[in-house]
Amino acid sequence: MYRYFLAFALLLGTVPALANDGLLDSSFGIFSTGRNLVAIDQGGTNSDQLADTLVAADGTIFLIGTSRGAGTITRFSISKLSRDGILDQSFGTNGTVLSGFSNLTATRAKFDAVGNILIAGSSLASGVDRDFAVCRYDQQGQPVIFSALLSPCAITAIDWPGGNQTDAANDVIVNPDGKIVLAGVAGISATRSRAATVRLLPTGLRDQTFGTDGKNTYEPSAGFINQFNAIARRPDGKYIAVGEYGDASSIQGIDSLFARLTTNGTLDPSYAGGDGYSNYRQELGPGFIRYDAATRITILGNGKMLMAGKAQTGQNSDQYYVYVNRINPTDVQNLDATFGTGGGLREFATSYSYDFGDILLQSDGKILLVGTHRTTSAITRSVLIMRRTADGVPDLTFGANSNGRTYIDFNVPGNQDFGIAGALQNGRILVAGYSLNTAPSNYDLIVAGLNNDLIFADNFDGQ
Repeated sequence: MYRYFLAFALLLGTVPALANDGLLDSSFGIFSTGRNLVAIDQGGTNSDQLADTLVAADGTIFLIGTSRGAGTITRFSISKLSRDGILDQSFGTNGTVLSGFSNLTATRAKFDAVGNILIAGSSLASGVDRDFAVCRYDQQGQPVIFSALLSPCAITAIDWPGGNQTDAANDVIVNPDGKIVLAGVAGISATRSRAATVRLLPTGLRDQTFGTDGKNTYEPSAGFINQFNAIARRPDGKYIAVGEYGDASSIQGIDSLFARLTTNGTLDPSYAGGDGYSNYRQELGPGFIRYDAATRITILGNGKMLMAGKAQTGQNSDQYYVYVNRINPTDVQNLDATFGTGGGLREFATSYSYDFGDILLQSDGKILLVGTHRTTSAITRSVLIMRRTADGVPDLTFGANSNGRTYIDFNVPGNQDFGIAGALQNGRILVAGYSLNTAPSNYDLIVAGLNNDLIFADNFDGQ
């Protein structure tokens, strides 16, 4: 009996204690490094840049981006990796599929209801003339045709009269009825633009019940910058779109823009005293021409919303901090005072700059922020991942130094690494972006997997 008890005790002793979350997962990537790098290299500058990352139901990873070939030719790119971060060489050519159409630039990607990959961005027509673009592929990398267009890509020109016609979709979502909604910007000049939305039928045609000819534009800051960077759909069918607006030459500069839209895309007159939009201004430090931008919006199950972005912290135009606000679903601008400090959190510590990339929600309510970190004004950058509790408090169970942060260098330490997007893969944290291979502009895609054991300790699964 004693021998059995001793053996059982020894067996228990071999079970490692749960380590801090946010450390590189040695079961992921190449050579047990927790990381991998994908060089598409189509010629020219060989500049490959990430737009988004998606995780399929079986754990397969898709890195979505833009690959620049010879001259100015750009294409959407889809690179496929196994659930453990190994490039699938059987997918496309050397693990990557490129769009048949050229002159495409990717900004965001989503799965549709049947698992097809939707890539949103812009299509270059000529000169500076760009149009909204969304293209569709299955998970084998094959184009999926929009039946009414006989093409896998739907191109929509906003082309505001008299403007420079530089239109781009910055986000894409799919309604429960299969309609595709794009949000972005309609360019007019260097100092003026209109926020814009487009809704497409599943066939690829524009939805005539949405705005005018399936399109809406908005100019809350009349004559100045207006732009949507992200959009989400509420359960009642209304939309929340966030972005930026204001006069870039004024002392207040650009503010974060929050808009509530009706089911047909017009500004909701029941919000903000009939305006349908409101602004959020961080105002950190002395007065200067500030630039704030909301770049992500997430609607929580209780109707509250997390709006995340970046805000300029100094007169240097590349000096930012990350912010997240939790907003109550009321008729007026109303920050949730129980979140962070005064309804929001700001993250910059003693570093020179944090640039925001993505926000993720774990199933236990904890908040992950993905971005880029700079310790000084030098060009050196690293990928940054931070975790906060559901109420915005730094999670001290995360990061090598138990400070709620992890920094990752790819390629040569001290080089330029950009954190752009993240995903959760059955609990594992994935972060992706792009990294400078050879100066000045040869960039490769990067992805890392991080341990996230403590989510399972609480009986949660972060798929």
